[in-house]
Amino acid sequence: MSRFLTLIPYLAAQKILKTSVRPGHQIRTVPVTKSHGHICHEPVFSRLTIPNSAVSLRDGYAVIASESHSATEANPVHLKTFVPVHTGSPIPDGFDAVIMQEDVRLNDSDSIAILKPARPGQHIQKAGSEVGTGTMVLPAGHLISPEDIGAMIGYGITSVQVQKTVAGLIPTGDELKEPCTAPGPGEVIASNCEMLAASLETIGVESLIYPIVPDDPVKIQNAIEQAVRECSFVIISGGSSTGNRDHTENVLNEIGSLLYHGVAMRPGRTTLAGVVDEIPIFGVPGTPAGALAVLRELIIPWLSDTGYPVPIQNMVEVTLADTVPSELGTDDFILMVTGKVGDEYKAMMLPRGGGQMSAVKSNAVLHIARNSEGIKQGKECVIRLTQTFPHPDNIYLLSGLYDPILDILDQYLRKMQRKIFVRKGSYETTLLSIQNGNIHGGIIIRERTDGENWKKQDYSFLKEKAYAITIAEREYILATKGFPDFKSDKIFKYPDISQDSFLYHLMDAYFQKNQVNPQRILKQDHISNTEHEIIQKILEEEIDFGPCSSNLASEFELEGPVIGCESIDLIVREEDIESDQIQYMIHLLGSDEWNKEAWILPGYNLKRSGRVSLLQS
Repeated sequence: MSRFLTLIPYLAAQKILKTSVRPGHQIRTVPVTKSHGHICHEPVFSRLTIPNSAVSLRDGYAVIASESHSATEANPVHLKTFVPVHTGSPIPDGFDAVIMQEDVRLNDSDSIAILKPARPGQHIQKAGSEVGTGTMVLPAGHLISPEDIGAMIGYGITSVQVQKTVAGLIPTGDELKEPCTAPGPGEVIASNCEMLAASLETIGVESLIYPIVPDDPVKIQNAIEQAVRECSFVIISGGSSTGNRDHTENVLNEIGSLLYHGVAMRPGRTTLAGVVDEIPIFGVPGTPAGALAVLRELIIPWLSDTGYPVPIQNMVEVTLADTVPSELGTDDFILMVTGKVGDEYKAMMLPRGGGQMSAVKSNAVLHIARNSEGIKQGKECVIRLTQTFPHPDNIYLLSGLYDPILDILDQYLRKMQRKIFVRKGSYETTLLSIQNGNIHGGIIIRERTDGENWKKQDYSFLKEKAYAITIAEREYILATKGFPDFKSDKIFKYPDISQDSFLYHLMDAYFQKNQVNPQRILKQDHISNTEHEIIQKILEEEIDFGPCSSNLASEFELEGPVIGCESIDLIVREEDIESDQIQYMIHLLGSDEWNKEAWILPGYNLKRSGRVSLLQS
């Protein structure tokens, strides 16, 4: 098997499938995930940090980036310090980059020749870059989708219950672990097949998920031979690339025939198709995004082409809120979020490397054909809805900073068949998006003390008047195990914090307001850079008190007086403030119901929620 794929056009792959193979027909009663189409009754939080260690994004070699800076094809750099890695392998300590095997020449077992320089972090996915333990994955009131099922299983969450064509789904990979088990370094919970099964269930296709098969050609062959006896068609998750552990192509050539291997589409480039005993076999990438793209863009259209009753797709004409780049010669399928802003639908691009959370948050797919290098911001195009609840008319597109109170707001909106999508963005980018009318509004966080903003903020990116709608105020306290008596003779220790920081300002203002005797307090020698460091030092009794958010302090059963707050605000243009969408939000935030809903999250003051004020620099 060649290490490099010869990619055929996406439309050519569709034609090959349409004219070459048809699904069989079987009737099976099998245990499958039943949660699709049901509504969550409580919020679902990730139990894991994914990935739990830095892992390689490519097959190749882990290296020290600084040792490769001068490498060129004409003058390669010869390295003796390296470790071979596969996609998903944990990165050994001391190494900070991965060089793909295509960019390396093997000299001997002791050295490799580097043809291109590596940069620190190249082809490495950082630990926790996808999701952290305790992150809200799905809010209460959420209609569970196939993407959600894959994400819940992938994040260690137990799945919930919800003439036939039967799909046989075979998960493969030495790195896979069974659902509901904790993965070790370099291991991944097998969630792709559950996600694919749920997707197929939406069109009435039942699925039989087989046990995990290791990267062993004999065992893969045995699994395929069993599946073709029991199923209408078979999907093999993983093993479709060209690495040393990818055996699907060779197995299909041994026991059947190969239709193609490699399609010029993204994601899903390494997909393959073949036939064994007249049963179609599909190989999909092991990544959730790639597996889902192949199912949506090749397998389900093939079922429709062969006469299977696939539901009509929901297409929406939108204006792009972002410039969406694409590769010439590749059919690109990009996950999007669309909502109605004013009188037109806008669509925001989700990060390509966002893992399963991107699929959870998206409600549409944009197809960019192979003859285009992308579509510019502001251009009109047609996207395909992948979710229709809540309806795009009831989705708020926001940009800016994140705060946990936004998860509670989203959860509350689901009761009214609405939702918010917040894409993280810088302060400047957020204001520009507001000014251009690409979003409903932006989330900014303003530091306040004694009822006033601590620092003036620059709103010059906004060319017209804008308003701030207060969502909630996050309170800060002087956290302590037991509040000190400053009138006693004891000397109390407090953290060394940068004097330019908001935390220092709050603590210093409290000392002055309460006339704390400077002789009774002693600053710790080592500087504390984060609230977590301050809390850790309080718990270890290195200091007696320190400033931090009340919400964070409550997690460690720390208390103290309120010394300030941060106002989480929704910024909207003057021309949008009277729109039905924004007026609905203002009314909701000022309601007693919102106050009752948000009190579940400690450390937030809701007295100013729903208050509207004119922005002033």
